[in-house]
Amino acid sequence: MTDALDALRRVDFDWVRTLDSIWVDTAPTGSPNERLVPGLVADLHAKARKPADRAIGRVFVGPAGVGKTHLVGQLRREAWRSGAWFVPLDVLGLTDFWRSAALSFVTALLQKMPDGRRQADAVLAGVARRFGVETQVEAAFNTPNIDARRIVDVLVTALMRVDAARALKHLDVFRALCLLRSQDFGVVGLAHAWLQGYDADPVERAALGFKTPPPAPVELVRGMGWIMALSGPTLVAVDQIDGIIESSRLAAEDGLDAEAGLAEVLAAGLLEVNIVCDRSMTVVTCLEESWARLTARSLAPMLGRFGEPTVLLGMNEQAAAAALVAGRLAPAYAETGFEAPSPTWPFSARAIAEAAAANMMPRTLLMRCDAVRRRCLAEGAVTICDSFVKAADAAVPVAPPTEFNLAEACKAADISGIRSDEDRWLGQVLRDVFDLYTLEDDPDDTLDVASRGEPDQRIPPLHGRLIFIHHDENDRERHVCYRALQHQNAIAFQARLRAALTASGISARIPDRELLLVRRGPMPGGSKTKQLVAAFTAAGGRSIDPSDEDLRTFVALRDLHAWAQAEGISDRFERWIRLEQPLVKTAFFRDAGLAHAAARAEAPASGGTIPAPRNDGEDTALPTAQKKATLEGAAPAGNPAPARAEADGPGRALGTEETASGSAAPDAIPVGHRITPDAPEVSLLLRLLPRHTAIIAGSGSGKTVLLRRLVEEAALAGIPAIVIDPNNDLSRLGDAWPARPNGFSPEDDRKAALYAERVEVVVWTPGVHAGNPLFLSVLPDFADLSADRDERQQAIEMAAETLGPLAGAKTNLLRGVLAGALHHFADRGGGKLNDFIALLADLPDGISPIGNAAKLGLGMADQLHAAIATNPLLKVDGPVLDPRQLFFGRDPARTRISVINLSGLASDAAREDFVNRLQMTLFGWIKKNPSPRGMLYVVDEAQTFLPAQKASPSLGSGIKLVAQGRKYGLGMIVATQVPRGIHNQVVSNCTTQFFGRQSAPATIAAAQEILAANGGAAADIGKLGAGEFYFATEGSGRPAKLRTPLCLSYHPANPPTPEEVVRQAKRSAEPDTRAGAS
Repeated sequence: MTDALDALRRVDFDWVRTLDSIWVDTAPTGSPNERLVPGLVADLHAKARKPADRAIGRVFVGPAGVGKTHLVGQLRREAWRSGAWFVPLDVLGLTDFWRSAALSFVTALLQKMPDGRRQADAVLAGVARRFGVETQVEAAFNTPNIDARRIVDVLVTALMRVDAARALKHLDVFRALCLLRSQDFGVVGLAHAWLQGYDADPVERAALGFKTPPPAPVELVRGMGWIMALSGPTLVAVDQIDGIIESSRLAAEDGLDAEAGLAEVLAAGLLEVNIVCDRSMTVVTCLEESWARLTARSLAPMLGRFGEPTVLLGMNEQAAAAALVAGRLAPAYAETGFEAPSPTWPFSARAIAEAAAANMMPRTLLMRCDAVRRRCLAEGAVTICDSFVKAADAAVPVAPPTEFNLAEACKAADISGIRSDEDRWLGQVLRDVFDLYTLEDDPDDTLDVASRGEPDQRIPPLHGRLIFIHHDENDRERHVCYRALQHQNAIAFQARLRAALTASGISARIPDRELLLVRRGPMPGGSKTKQLVAAFTAAGGRSIDPSDEDLRTFVALRDLHAWAQAEGISDRFERWIRLEQPLVKTAFFRDAGLAHAAARAEAPASGGTIPAPRNDGEDTALPTAQKKATLEGAAPAGNPAPARAEADGPGRALGTEETASGSAAPDAIPVGHRITPDAPEVSLLLRLLPRHTAIIAGSGSGKTVLLRRLVEEAALAGIPAIVIDPNNDLSRLGDAWPARPNGFSPEDDRKAALYAERVEVVVWTPGVHAGNPLFLSVLPDFADLSADRDERQQAIEMAAETLGPLAGAKTNLLRGVLAGALHHFADRGGGKLNDFIALLADLPDGISPIGNAAKLGLGMADQLHAAIATNPLLKVDGPVLDPRQLFFGRDPARTRISVINLSGLASDAAREDFVNRLQMTLFGWIKKNPSPRGMLYVVDEAQTFLPAQKASPSLGSGIKLVAQGRKYGLGMIVATQVPRGIHNQVVSNCTTQFFGRQSAPATIAAAQEILAANGGAAADIGKLGAGEFYFATEGSGRPAKLRTPLCLSYHPANPPTPEEVVRQAKRSAEPDTRAGAS
């Protein structure tokens, strides 16, 4: 039985066929669908003999899992065997069909054929063979440092004899195809970009002999098609379009005309593609519903260009079902030398016959086989499977694997390859680790997660993509594409990023498309590069700089997986990675939004739920937990995860915390109810608060009410907050409603009473001595910093950003002297501002190598004296505040909210300077005082302090705080009326986002763009009512529309006057809460 287990352990029943899998040969099964292949390819050769020949297109339709992509792979195999060419169209960037088609042609031509040559090489060899110059051309290509133009000239002379007009028209296309074989990487990059329609370097392009810039993409396809037709017919395949068509349908229902038009663009492209390509046939495979929608969207009849659809069949023949199963078992049995009683063992003839009788889809059959395999391996014994239809008995519980030591593997992991300027090492690591990501969840009948790569590509458009296929939604697909891009050469960088933008589809705003650019260090310089990176960011692209820690984890997991494969214990590794889920715990996958984005039907204890809207005909007998879409980022209100059993002191279990009042703390806070008939409550897990929240909504949307309620609910959960109040809207957070609001529920009544009892609100008034003044140091507390060089450098940089404008340091010389003085000051332990000014006025020798440093320092010292004389905030008339006083009062039974009202600071410059110093202070303090439970820093009108379009003294410290604070439990909530008003490095770090009503056309469009990047659509964002928001967080899927509750504290229509704020501040400031208290 051990031999049988070892053999079964090595069997691969993978049922997910991604588009790239068509390039890998798989054994035929003899199914009814495969019998269609030889006839179709023979028809291609018979009806596409001459350049003007166009074979009628063929359409194959069938349900999900019937084997459509497998059929396309068999067509590719037969086309190549028969001497035809093969191009699969990867139609993602559908707003520009022909640019996507051009990229698909280039990608297909770079694929390796069974004889080891790339398809492009075989095409050129075929052209050369036709003209009797194959030997000379092949010898020239293999000659080092030969001028590629000479090879082109040899072939062009022959081409001119066949069709002079077309040879002249497509001369540069031919030249580019030849240059793809160059030994010079820069030349290959330029040719690759040119064939996609991008003119990377006009000077270099001309030097290589190109006559013109790239023509329109359709002409590039026409040229490549003509050159391919010189030596054989071309089969053009269009597969896996169901996700696009379903997204287009959903967009049409939501009223999004641009996205709804994608089906028309696809239909028009399919009608034209075999007109553009000489000697070609187009084959389409899709769901039956997709073809019906596509033909309905077409502006011209499809029947003129395509034959009647052929319906594909499931495994309705016992021999075909047996061949499918035996084909997966045979390689493993041969490798291990195991002699099975029958080719399909341990699956009985009865089980195979039952599957065929049920017309089971190949995907379903393979999933059932793999479930049996995993069950046998977990139980340590192989049992015969007699049925694929009846449910199996429950698996025997087994102990988790213990032989995988990730910590030790991380220590041994070699990540030296990251230092290379080439993409290959990092690209392969990402490819391997995204493959492992798909192992972290159990298989699901309604959702497949596939990792797709670009095998054997010298210059791949992408290094891969994760595809989430929702079978219960007409195979709707979410694609998370990724590209490692280490190149420093600007032209190579641009060509690869453009290819990634096109291949991913994000530049076309395709729903459910994302692109991750993974790179160490800054982007290459140059205006073109900056423009392209800006376009990438505007399209919703994310740039991730992976940490050494994450890279070590990735390499370690790859090494552990390879070791498990070598030892024949892959099944144990898969069980271990499903239990531990190490990838989703990394910062990389959290930043990528993949800390399990897929909704799964699990028990609420493993996360939380946003209940999905009830469908008609839903099975009411199902347990409630199985009727909800489980999300990592949302949780059922009032249903905390069970505590662990181990005691952590008298009467307390690990995994629980207590609020200030002593009651068990919740693990989530409610944020509203979905706007659906059953209006289920939606909650936000508290552990997501340190990963930041953004509220983007216009005037009258209920933004301030939502902001207040989030702060109030967090305080009830024991999380203190600092709140920046620029408009006086938030200074009443400590006031109870004078009369019960009409919108209050009994639960709101209960919480309002608890809030008044358990929460302490203190209002601070910087710049106003009559209220509750607040004094902050201009400089960080250098003496309190650790010996960590990076931490000290960040503190010095923030101090330089703060003092630079005050000291008049507008030139590089002045900034250099200032930085040198700050380094010296920090090394001596720091001190007060006057101490630093004294140092600057009399710089010791050797502090700065800059000439006249002493004179420049004296001038800046005078500027700082002048700034102190004119800026009241620089005059510290009391003890400097310890941030602990902002978060914690003297009464441990009450959670503190500190509202910092800025009405006493007259100018934006004064406000920005104060917020900068507060952020700088928090940055240093939070590292020394991390909070496992969490704390909040809340900024209203954040576009003023963290702006996207202008410089601000508070921007640099804010970006550092948002990047670093999450590590220490400090979460930010930023609110703005302007969708593009907050700096991208802040918004992109916000895991949770709310979008409310916008009024102006420009802000409506901007909000819709941001939502589209999150996979959502909001055609009605200009019509939302007050308190209605779109909500998205980790694992929530598409943004859901919510109705949010009223705030618990008093919020009348008009904010208090500055005088009323001062009175409130005085009332809230007991003697022990003043800044001067010790």
